[in-house]
Amino acid sequence: MALLAVIEKEFRMFFRYPLRVLSSILVGIVFLVQFVYFGQAVLGGRYSSLLQASTGVGDYPTYALIGYVLWWVSVSPIEASVWGIRRELQRGTLESNVASPMGLLEMVISLALSWMLMDSVIMAVVFLSGVVAFGVALSWVALLKALPIVGLAFLAFLGSGLIFAGLVMVFKNIGPFAQIFEFLILFISGVFFPLSTLPGWLVMLSEPIPLTHSASAVRKLLAGMPYSSITNEVLWLIALTPLYWLMSYAIFRWAEKTARVMGYGGY
Repeated sequence: MALLAVIEKEFRMFFRYPLRVLSSILVGIVFLVQFVYFGQAVLGGRYSSLLQASTGVGDYPTYALIGYVLWWVSVSPIEASVWGIRRELQRGTLESNVASPMGLLEMVISLALSWMLMDSVIMAVVFLSGVVAFGVALSWVALLKALPIVGLAFLAFLGSGLIFAGLVMVFKNIGPFAQIFEFLILFISGVFFPLSTLPGWLVMLSEPIPLTHSASAVRKLLAGMPYSSITNEVLWLIALTPLYWLMSYAIFRWAEKTARVMGYGGY
């Protein structure tokens, strides 16, 4: 199966170099630690009654750890589109992929899925490191309850990230723009602080972002709340997932037609 072949290739290329894997884990841990300690300094301690009242999770390391890990994975398809397709353009292999039986769209989806799975492995290590380092109390039952929501969130993340795949084919280098978008998501999705602290118009901007609802849902489940407490978040994810996939497909097809006229090369 072509999709599995692409995933195997990307995994081989990434995990072939242990130092690269180690550096990715260390970068993830360093960013997490600095954000957690900064948040605790602002809150004046580990526990916040304001955080508990607004999100259902009063322990700040737990709150930040869940949001941070999900954010990293949520931007993986964007990174795959921006840097993975850019790599194919630089190597001059994108046109051969277009002409292959696999097709360009399937190749891009496989690439995005590969990067998401690789980042999930990295973030699993970062998550466990955070649990141990900060003494986060989590149960295996709660983790298992959260898996279906994480799976639904992955589908939404993948659809939203593929929007950038078409843009790369037309505009070639959109790395700086993509990074601005990634950190904008980090800021307005409630990753490190509750949305109640933001102005109303920013809260409205955060609602179409899948990370906003997936992070909220996973936090509640890991805090021991029932599925009935995340009904609103699940409905948002169910609505956003097909919407993002339709948008990404339309943009990708437009970009594919445009790139055929402009040429896939010229990077």
